[in-house]
Amino acid sequence: MLTLFNVAAIESWPDVMVQSMDTTEIDKGPKIENSSYNGFFFVIFLMIGSFFLLNFFIGVLFMKYSQAAKNETKGYTEENLVWIDI
Repeated sequence: MLTLFNVAAIESWPDVMVQSMDTTEIDKGPKIENSSYNGFFFVIFLMIGSFFLLNFFIGVLFMKYSQAAKNETKGYTEENLVWIDI
């Protein structure tokens, strides 16, 4: 999980991807670019994890900020809001 968190945070993800692509069977040494499918996994995970989920998180924060701003102005008339803006 920590490795996927680092990849989602875009911290040293190329190093982790290269190491995962060099994996072989259990109790065997690494072989250069042995499993290229792991590289596809990292690219897809970055696109979904970083871009989509990060935009979703920012959208939720923006929605909560808008709700808080609306609650802050509740009970004021238009004339009062004009004076607050000044």
